[in-house]
Amino acid sequence: MLESKWGLRFFAFVLALLLFLSVNNVFGKTFSTDNIAGEGSKTIKNVPVEIVNQSNDLYVSGAPESVDIELNGPKSKVLQAQKIEDYKVVLDVAGLQIGERAVDFQVNGLDKDINYRVYPKEANLSIEKKETRQIPIEANVSRYSVSPDKKIDTAKVSPSTVKVIGGKEQLDRIAYAKASFSDDHQISDQVTVNAKAAVFDKNMNKLDVQIEPSQVKLSVDVKPYSKKVKIDLSTKGKTQNGTQVSDISLNQEEVEIYGNREDLEDINSIKGVVNVDGISSDTTRDVQLDIPDKVEKIEPEQTQANISIQ
Repeated sequence: MLESKWGLRFFAFVLALLLFLSVNNVFGKTFSTDNIAGEGSKTIKNVPVEIVNQSNDLYVSGAPESVDIELNGPKSKVLQAQKIEDYKVVLDVAGLQIGERAVDFQVNGLDKDINYRVYPKEANLSIEKKETRQIPIEANVSRYSVSPDKKIDTAKVSPSTVKVIGGKEQLDRIAYAKASFSDDHQISDQVTVNAKAAVFDKNMNKLDVQIEPSQVKLSVDVKPYSKKVKIDLSTKGKTQNGTQVSDISLNQEEVEIYGNREDLEDINSIKGVVNVDGISSDTTRDVQLDIPDKVEKIEPEQTQANISIQ
């Protein structure tokens, strides 16, 4: 009986203590559902921007390709939004007239319990009457896209023109239309790939216009890398009977050297020596060319010097 009575007293004491702590809010929100769920914040970078409700007669430029958005709300819903990505950032241009306009970004498709901020908050748009022009397009192939022991022989674009759609101000600034590789390449043989089309002003600033088609076929053929360099000519030997050389001209002032681009980069001339020993009148002699070690071959392999004596 004694043990049972003390057990009941202890149990009653625990219940009373818990009731006291609960009434006085000692635990606060430690065990609340809200605390377990919690509030969360997440910044998502480089979210694509879409322009909506654009008039068929007007062209809108100046919108960034992407923005950063900050999501705030219940952790579970923020994580779900981040995972599913069932939302989009839009610029609604319905009813906007020609001119410069500041338009706030909107995020559509988020749960009602999620708040958001967009960085930047707004876009400065230019709204113009839409125009269309046909522009010739040329290949734009960087030397760094070509294998070091090769250089471009031919580069062609198909189709040779593209349709450019935009506002008059943008179209009037067009200086170049170029097709560039979509991905990194290391061309060592003939290749045909899809290439991005883009238009630029005279300072090579990319213009905010629509291009059709946005991708074209770019065909590039290569040949062994070479460059032309001058012959740095010198003489050796002595002419006869007190005569002297008055002039020397070469049949080839330059030669083509072949090899790796990086190996040939600092070679701007090669040495050539002509022997004038024993010459007493105008004549022609072979030039001995000194080919650097890193040069794989040279064309022509031989040249001659026309020597004038006085």
